Amino acid sequence: MGKVQRLADYFHIEKSFLIDEHTEQPFPKSNIIKVLGRVAAGIPLEAITDIVDEEEIPEELAKTGEFFGLKISGDSMEPDIHNGDTVIVRKQDDAESDEIVIALINGNDGVCKRLKKYADSIALISLNPNYEPMYFSQKEISEKPVKIIGKVVELRRKF
Repeated sequence: MGKVQRLADYFHIEKSFLIDEHTEQPFPKSNIIKVLGRVAAGIPLEAITDIVDEEEIPEELAKTGEFFGLKISGDSMEPDIHNGDTVIVRKQDDAESDEIVIALINGNDGVCKRLKKYADSIALISLNPNYEPMYFSQKEISEKPVKIIGKVVELRRKF
């Protein structure tokens, strides 16, 4: 029983979840998310899926979808998002105009940019005025491809 108690303490659950028969999921949805490798905030950089850290998000936020974190590499989102910052991202395949998104270009180049939607195209825009916007027609969106993989919902900075 001591081992059962240690397991329950480790997972922050009641012992009964480990011992009793039940049909529901015994472990509560975790609000610890994985921070994946770096994503470019500038010139597209191959998206890396190495887990480099973990972050905890509020339970209320965790209930609203599936999340991951990404380390930012580059200065194109300055002054708001800096090189080395972590962004918390809700997985989704679309976003509203003016929201900050993570997009994949050419299937594997991940960028963090502000999305701007137009009638027949989109733009991925840096906050840093030293970088030109990236414009994509509907044809380029489907052929390159350009795909939104998530919306940035929170910024974490460590000093």
